[in-house]
Parts: sequence; C-alpha cells; structure tokens
Amino acid sequence: MVPLIYRIVSFICRVLLGMRARLVVEGQEHLPATGGYILASNHVSNWDPVALSLGSPGHLIGALGKQELFELPILGRIASAVGGIPVRRGEADREALARCKAVLQSGQPLIILPEGTRSRSGELLEGKHGVIAMAQLANVPIVPAAVIGTKTLGWPWRRSTVIVRYAAPIVVDRKIKGHEGRQIALDTTMHQIAAMLPPTMRGFYKQALSV
Repeated sequence: MVPLIYRIVSFICRVLLGMRARLVVEGQEHLPATGGYILASNHVSNWDPVALSLGSPGHLIGALGKQELFELPILGRIASAVGGIPVRRGEADREALARCKAVLQSGQPLIILPEGTRSRSGELLEGKHGVIAMAQLANVPIVPAAVIGTKTLGWPWRRSTVIVRYAAPIVVDRKIKGHEGRQIALDTTMHQIAAMLPPTMRGFYKQALSV
C-alpha cells in the first residue's frame, strides 16, 4: 500500500513536471514486480529522482540524498515525508547505510545515484563503489537507469521532453570482495547507464563504449 502522502506528493510533482515537459518512459518491463531493488542512474538535476519515481508508477520508491537537501525548510520536509534518506557525504554514515538496507530488505526500491554528486556539465561522471556495496549488503539487484532532458527543462511556454530509460536488472554476486571485483561490477552498471544516454552525455565512459 502506497502511503497517501506519497501519492499526494507524486501527483503534485507530476503536475509540476507536466507543466514544463513531456515525460517519456522506456523499459518499464525491466522493473521487478516485487522485492527491493536499487535504481542507479545518472544525475544532472534535482528533477532526476522525481522523473525516476514518476516513471515507476505503483512503486513506493525512496531515494538517498545529501544531508543539506533535508535541511531545507520545505523541500527537506517533503523529502523526509516520502521516504528520503539523508546521507552525510565524505564520511561513513552508518545510520544512512542501515536505513538503506532496511528499506531495500523490506521490499521497497531505492534510488542511489552512483556518481555521488550532480554532474554540472551534464556528462556522466565516474561511478563510486557504494552502490555495489549496498546491493551486496541488502542482497538486491541493481536496475540501471538513464534520465535525459532534466538539465534543460523548459517553462510552460517552452515545453521540453524528459526521457527515463530502464535496463535489465544486474545481480551482483555477494561473494565478490575487494576493489577489483567491485570495480568490475561497477563498470558493468555504469556502462549500462552510459549506453542508454546520448553519446554527448556518456562522459567518463564514452571511450569504453566506442571500442
């Protein structure tokens, strides 16, 4: 059962996004029908988690976000109300890790943006191992996703298009240990994300996909 507050906020976000853009969703069939999973996507705008959530109707989706966002008077309260999890960047936030694990193991999907920060250029940055470690810790698959068009959202009189794409889930072997093994799993995930993006947005992974 999706909480009422989540449905209300989702409706408001859908209206606000709809005023500025047309949302196109591709690959919804790849989203697991049941059980927790990680949505791992590129990150160029604060609209990205909104678009990912709206592209997954019927799913109660949480999101991992920077602590500073949750300290904002209005936006912070909304983020907390819909299940957002604040994390202190640059340090081992054990409380956030425990909450992420609990959310995923309860069967709820969670958005984790593996670049760790928003790309100011719009090009994909190098991913970080945290998303792989969390998939192993909670024993859930990773669904690679790509969001296109949020960086240049138009206003009501200049509507644009936002595209959300989902790829087939990736199962991370829990037996993988060490930097090298997790790097391979991370590269697999990031390459899937990059492959769904236009060449001009593939950034750090553009060279690997052109080989």
